Amino acid sequence: MNQDKARELFSAYYEGILEGGLKQSLEQQLKSDATLQADYAAFTETVLSLDSLKHEEIEIPSYLSDRIATRLEQVQSKQKFGLPAWTIWIKGVAFAGLGVVAIAFALPLFHTDKSTSTAGLAPVAVDQIVFKADGSEVVLNYQASGNKTVVVSSPVTGKEVQRFRLEGQRLQSPIQNTMDSPAIFKVEVLGDKNSSLIAVPGVATLKAKSGEGTVQDLAVSLAGRYHVPVVVEAADVTHHVSWNFASADVLAAANQAVTNVGFSVDQRSDGLIKILDR
Repeated sequence: MNQDKARELFSAYYEGILEGGLKQSLEQQLKSDATLQADYAAFTETVLSLDSLKHEEIEIPSYLSDRIATRLEQVQSKQKFGLPAWTIWIKGVAFAGLGVVAIAFALPLFHTDKSTSTAGLAPVAVDQIVFKADGSEVVLNYQASGNKTVVVSSPVTGKEVQRFRLEGQRLQSPIQNTMDSPAIFKVEVLGDKNSSLIAVPGVATLKAKSGEGTVQDLAVSLAGRYHVPVVVEAADVTHHVSWNFASADVLAAANQAVTNVGFSVDQRSDGLIKILDR
């Protein structure tokens, strides 16, 4: 194995997914090649540096909110009826299996108002956040009993993405992710104790089969690997778990990761996976 070939294997070796024979060959070469040792040390340092970026706060320019408000006014002036909807644009950077996701913004195409009709919509429980998979989209549903504010934010950065102010109305809002990597969002109702995480798959299917991290990280990995939306409704989403997606069945893979650590997994008829407190 030459040095160039060895460097191509750094990422898989770091992630722990390198096949046995190649792993043994690479380790032998690392022991005997000082240059390759230095290159691998530089590689791991770069990966760790990228991973630290997810903890960085991103300053939003002061003029951005004015531009968004102006754009909203332009869109709303052209729309006279319809269901509320929001499309999410995200930019992803992936390196050695470590994803850094930056949420740009989400624009509501319609505002909810008291005249919005709910005729023909499937009923949902009052004051409960409900997600439904619909093809490549995930649809957020919420029926408010009174004055309620639904807030969507990034659990990674803590930044607010969108909020909906409802006065007894029904919210039905598609969530679309048109980028390659999956994205995760927190949805909560101000004043209520419960909240939900929703991991929305991107257009690409990720190849990584094993890993470890929080339950939140697991949801993102499941969405990326099996291309299904994953909802987490658990008190502690920071609980550490490990996973190995050897199974082709997403339910079996999810159960293998969480069954022994106090969580349960359910798969609905629309394909959506839910991770719950047991």
